[in-house]
Amino acid sequence: MIRIQREDFSIQEEMTRLTRGLHRVGGVVAFVGTVRDLAQDQTQDESVVAMSLEHYPGMTEGQLEKIEVQARQRFDLEALLVVHRVGRLNLEENIVLVIAAAAHRATAFDACRHVIDHLKIFATFWKKEILASGTQRWVHSCPGCIAAATHWQDFASVPHRTDDHCHKEKHSPQHEHGHQPDRSPEEQPTQRADWTGLSVGILTLSDTRNLATDKSGDGLEKTIRGYGVKRVVRWVIRDEREEIERLLVSWSDAEKIDVILTTGGTGPGPRDVTPEATRTVTQREMPGFAETIRREGLRQVRSALLTRGIAAFRGETLIINLPGSTRGALHSLGVVADLVPHALSMAKGGGHG
Repeated sequence: MIRIQREDFSIQEEMTRLTRGLHRVGGVVAFVGTVRDLAQDQTQDESVVAMSLEHYPGMTEGQLEKIEVQARQRFDLEALLVVHRVGRLNLEENIVLVIAAAAHRATAFDACRHVIDHLKIFATFWKKEILASGTQRWVHSCPGCIAAATHWQDFASVPHRTDDHCHKEKHSPQHEHGHQPDRSPEEQPTQRADWTGLSVGILTLSDTRNLATDKSGDGLEKTIRGYGVKRVVRWVIRDEREEIERLLVSWSDAEKIDVILTTGGTGPGPRDVTPEATRTVTQREMPGFAETIRREGLRQVRSALLTRGIAAFRGETLIINLPGSTRGALHSLGVVADLVPHALSMAKGGGHG
């Protein structure tokens, strides 16, 4: 059972309601996350007095339901409940409740931990701390959340950092600061990409950069060389639509490049024309790529909603629009990179197998 709500919850009432009539229950474990202030060496004005939580309606509920289904499939549970609050929450108020009921206490303990560990990483919530001074600041990545989740097999191969500037978890199912969905690109659990033998063009759109200062292009080149590509071509041009279109056509038709990665020019600004230029010279869009990039970008920053990038084919060349920031470009590429070879194969007449 999943609920997202603004109002507070009673742990005892929720537990009683959940387990009523379940005579096989022998152990019930509850985890409660609360708002707390962990800032060190702070002034009084910098202390946290409240937190504001937002979620993505529909998507967040779907993510929580998936976590619930996974837990029920993995553990022999009699009942499971997840309640998560949104809105403004003051210091010491409840944020999240997970209750797992099973015939045996070990199962209940394991299931409860499994749910909260996965919730903290995969459920899309945005958190903003409200300070005594009135200042507000977004809460960003929590490497400790990834480290804690490696207890589970599906996270065992996910790289993580052990620095502990994030909010620490207590082993007692009492209090904690809630989850942090934001993750850096290297912490994203993505499939290993194999681009062996492919030729790739990296096109950076910027009015201010050149090849010497193109950090996004540098990062993308380093990443795709790790994928085993045969050839990399790079160029930096201004945000001029006709020039972008001309280069995309040349790389696709004359140079027969397999994949073109553009970086920059995907926002709502007046000179952000990369999506329009790409759409003009392509024939078949791949909306799933763009949707996945935006969805996974929301785990990083809420401003991912503002990106307008598309992915589409010109002939047998796949063009993918990536954000202009190094972090955004690398993260976006990482969430679709493993599907690129299969997409190219299908574009040449290959099947789904």
